[in-house]
Formats: sequence, C-alpha cells, structure tokens
Amino acid sequence: FVIFYGLGGSGIVGHIVSTLFEQRSKTPLITYTTASIPTWVGPNTLVTLLSYSGETLEVLRAARRVLQKGAKVVAICSGGSLERLALDAGIPTVKVTGGMAPRMAVPEMVGAAVSILERAGIVEGAKKELTASVKSLEKVKKLFSAHAELPDNSAKRAAIFLLDHLPHAVSESALHPVALRLKNQLNENAKRPCVVIDVPEAMHNTLEALPETKRDRYIIYRWSGEDESIRIQLEFLKKLLGERVFEERFNGTLSEVVLSAIMWSDYVSIYHAALQNIDPLPVSKISALRRALAKLKT
Repeated sequence: FVIFYGLGGSGIVGHIVSTLFEQRSKTPLITYTTASIPTWVGPNTLVTLLSYSGETLEVLRAARRVLQKGAKVVAICSGGSLERLALDAGIPTVKVTGGMAPRMAVPEMVGAAVSILERAGIVEGAKKELTASVKSLEKVKKLFSAHAELPDNSAKRAAIFLLDHLPHAVSESALHPVALRLKNQLNENAKRPCVVIDVPEAMHNTLEALPETKRDRYIIYRWSGEDESIRIQLEFLKKLLGERVFEERFNGTLSEVVLSAIMWSDYVSIYHAALQNIDPLPVSKISALRRALAKLKT
C-alpha cells in the first residue's frame, strides 16, 4: 500500500495524486487526513509524509509511529522539524521551495509526490503525463487571469455569483480534489465557508436535504470524461436548483482537467476575496491554533 499523510494545504496533495493515478497504480493509493495512522501500517507500506512547513503536529507524530512500525517512509517538506526528524532517522526527503503560504506550494508538492511514485516503480509514465498536462495551465492563465475581461472570464463571474451567498462545490468523485480545493481556498483566501457535495454519493442522501434558500449557490464542475450516469445526475441537479447553479466545464485528460479546474478554483477564491476587500494571505485563526498546538510534544 501507499499512504499519503498530511493535512490542510499539504494534505490535498495526496487527494490529487491518488485521483490522477489510482487506476494505473500497481498498489492501492490511500490518502489520510485524520489524526492517526491505521494500525495495519507496516513493512509493506510506503508512507509519504506531507507537511510544507515541516511543523504539522499530526505529521510529526505520524512520522514517529510509522517508523516504529517499520514502514518505508519518505517526507516532502520545505524544512522545519520534519526535515530534522527525517535526517536523524535516515528518511529520504524531498525539500520543496520555502517561504510560501502552504496552499501555494501544492503544485510543487504534487510534482514531488508523483516523482516518488515513479521512482518507486508504482506508477509508470506519471511524470511525463503530469508535465504534459501542465501545458494546459497556460490556457487557463490566459482565459481567467486578472487581465481577462469580465464577460469572458468565468472565474470572475463565478466569484461575483457567490458573493454574499453560501457556496456549495459539486463534483463527481473523479473531480473531488477540485471541489475540495475550492472549499479550502474559499476558506483561507476569502475567509468564507463552503460545502462540498460529492456525486454520486450525495445523490443517495444529501440530495433529499439540499438547501432551498436564496442564500445558497452551487458551483458544478463538469468534464468531457464524465460517465453517462453522472451526466444524468448532474443535469438533474441543474434542473432542481435552477438559477442557483453556476456550471463550469473542462476538456481534456483527467490530469489536464484536474489541474486546470484547480487553477480556475484558485482564481475564483482570489477574486472573491478581492470583492470583499480581504487580504487572502493572513490566516490568523489557523496561526493561533498552530501556536497552541506547538506547546504539545510530538
């Protein structure tokens, strides 16, 4: 088994990599963003520890536990306590560029995680596919950057659509990391809550309780590779929710779609912050929590 373990801006890296390559992996790819590591971890498990700062309490504790269990371990970080622990324990470490907000380091950390999978012989051609997909981001930048005018810039229009409303990010399971990224980025950049709705699972429970107030707005992610059953369910949602839906479509391979949709989501969150005159960089509450947790022993 391969486990990706991390939280927050680093934790989503595991979700992205698992989604992109789980169908081609020679072993199961599992992402954990919980407070603990499963009991079955052992010598036949490769654990990739993800902490951009290198100071995430849960990751540092997990590092010690998986080492005690004899698991194969690799770390991805920019330095900090995790790098020092890895050095002391002889754990291979991929050190990424420091000095950024953790959520901004996701692309580099995804690249590092993909390289680890390929070097371990778990997924073949992963780096080549990821590199090819990155080219699609140039198109995203041209279409949705600040220089692109409002009528043709759907990221700006989506940000306006969500203003003063409660966002719901809707996606099929294959694009779950995209919806999760929008939620995370709206939380941190725009300081706004967001609900993630995963199709088809939500269509067997959440559907019956979907909010029907004017306050709720829905971003529905679509892509060229969706299954016919998914298409029917998303079209049903569109009809049910009516004017409260903003649909965004992406074309290409799964890798191209996921990367492009994540970049689009980032633009939406930044524009949403700008509309509220909010500085997207400070995360005062998260910083305060980290200071409180720093008092605990790892």
